[in-house]
Amino acid sequence: MQINHIHVENYKTYLMLDLDVSVKDEERPIILIGGMNGSGKTTLFDAIYGALYGLEIRDERHFRELFNSGVTDIIGKRIVLEIDFEGMIGSKTAQYKLTRTYQIVNAKAVENVTLHIGGTTYTYGTRTAQKDRTINEEAVKKIIKANLPKELSNYFLFDAMKTSELVKDEQINQLIRDNIKSVMGFNKYSLLVNVSSKMLDEMKAGRIENENLKKEFQELQERKRNIEGELSSLRNSYDDALGYANNNREQYNLLKEGRNKNDITKDQISRTEARINEIRKSEQAFRQNADELTKQLETDIFVQKLASSIKNEVEQILNHKLSLEESKKSILSEKQIEKIAGRVVAIIQKRYVISQTIDLPSIVSAVMYEQEADEIKDRYDYLNNSDVEAIKSLVNSTMMNPYNSFEQSRDRTEEEMKDLPKLQRQLESYRESLAGDDFSMISLYEENERNMTSLKEQIREKETEITRIEKEIGRYDFDTPNVPDPKFELMKQLPDFFRKLQHKLLMNRKRDIENMMKEQLNINLVSYSGTIERVELSDSDDNISFKMYHKQGNEIPLNQLNAGAKQTVMQVLLKVLYELGDYEPPVMIDTVMGVLDKESRATIIENYFPNLARQTILLSTDSEIRTEDDYKLLEAYISKVYTVHRDKEHQCTTVSDDYFGETLKD
Repeated sequence: MQINHIHVENYKTYLMLDLDVSVKDEERPIILIGGMNGSGKTTLFDAIYGALYGLEIRDERHFRELFNSGVTDIIGKRIVLEIDFEGMIGSKTAQYKLTRTYQIVNAKAVENVTLHIGGTTYTYGTRTAQKDRTINEEAVKKIIKANLPKELSNYFLFDAMKTSELVKDEQINQLIRDNIKSVMGFNKYSLLVNVSSKMLDEMKAGRIENENLKKEFQELQERKRNIEGELSSLRNSYDDALGYANNNREQYNLLKEGRNKNDITKDQISRTEARINEIRKSEQAFRQNADELTKQLETDIFVQKLASSIKNEVEQILNHKLSLEESKKSILSEKQIEKIAGRVVAIIQKRYVISQTIDLPSIVSAVMYEQEADEIKDRYDYLNNSDVEAIKSLVNSTMMNPYNSFEQSRDRTEEEMKDLPKLQRQLESYRESLAGDDFSMISLYEENERNMTSLKEQIREKETEITRIEKEIGRYDFDTPNVPDPKFELMKQLPDFFRKLQHKLLMNRKRDIENMMKEQLNINLVSYSGTIERVELSDSDDNISFKMYHKQGNEIPLNQLNAGAKQTVMQVLLKVLYELGDYEPPVMIDTVMGVLDKESRATIIENYFPNLARQTILLSTDSEIRTEDDYKLLEAYISKVYTVHRDKEHQCTTVSDDYFGETLKD
């Protein structure tokens, strides 16, 4: 497969793009496309991928996100992705033109697909009748699958920066297993083993004369086939789940990070809203206090004025009452007078000779009369003690001035109110910064991880059950006919023959992979250059594992490699699979140098890119493939050069026929 031309309209940064990426000279397989970060390189990558496999547009909002932002009115306008490529139909080469268009109709995203092959056209769309859609869609899918299956596309159209994520035991083992079984054509041998085994089981059942034993045997066979079907389904489900995990891991991590950011933002929103509510409540409380203070001041001022106006009169009352109290202290009761007068009379009678009798009661009465004559009259007898205390309190009280604390409260509230507009702007900013992503994929991804664990366990259980049933089947005796049956004898040999043939061919292919991997790693893996003794793939047909060993004999753990080394291992593996596989897709690499160091970069440029594929599209910044040195090393292998430029004013990407000013020499 070779991509010849890509046409894009209204997709992300591209308002209009027509790009010839064909390779005419096999000695110059590289199409070099330069661009600064954000200029549209990755968008071009996405456009080619989308043209081949389609865009999954969720809704009108998603459509608007994908539509070129320089176009303000999108009503009636379309996103167009069109790719011309050369591919295979059986053993023949054909020219294809695949066009996908997307537009909004009645608030829904509508897709239309057209594939031209010579004089034949396949067309279907969202609104195509189901019968016609199914036929044409399947035809298009088969053609694409024959040239580059979607499940393998990520291994040939990839971001070099992210390849190190694939260098994990399970992912890299699945990649090798998928390529060996699917890309390298080994599934057909598994199919032959299964078909011949089924036919042999049927013939064996026919040789058991005892009907009960025959029935048991057939039931075991049927049970085994059912479990094998379940096992195959489980393995497919596991591969799908693992593929989903590989394809969505980056998006999951981004969403998880986004959700965490959203959680922080939501917390900030909550705290800001609480602060705004607190200020508003404080303002409301201040206004209520102001009203109450106004009423209180009116009362207090009136009372104070009243107290001031009657202060002299009150003092007279208090002085009079005080004098009255003092005078009351010198007034004696009748008994006290009688007692004192009696003592005085007794003393007089004892010391002095008095002839007449002293009239004590008359003396007491006389004293009582004189005492009453001297008693101060209470002019304010209408005021009792409690009244007097109240008047005293009114005159002597000092009113606390509440205005000072009120003024402080007012200043504090005014300062808080000044912050309110700023807090409201912050609140709007926080709300706007909330990601509009649908975080449901997080739960889907995590559910997929749990499903993978469950599937692994179920696969082990099914494998164990099949082994047990095979042992039971092996205990049955089969009648030997008097006349030899060549067909049966041949059928007995076929399953084992195909099994051994598959294994032998597989071992040969594994050896090819091991040898080529060893050779390429010793050249390209700078940190272990020339020191890798062997690369080893396990002998298990179903669970292939990848390991590499140092000349000293120790295994080099994949998870111990740095990101640059992992990227190199992955790129080398892709080259080997490309060389040995049944497909010849274009290889398209974004951020070509990824995380490689200076020495690794030089090695990759000199030894890897020139011989990678029949068509290699490299998307690079000028800091990755540098014009002053790297470009000159690659120039002899380059077929076409382009540079994409971001037009900020018109919000689109344009293309020039150069690589950061360097034009291609003939």
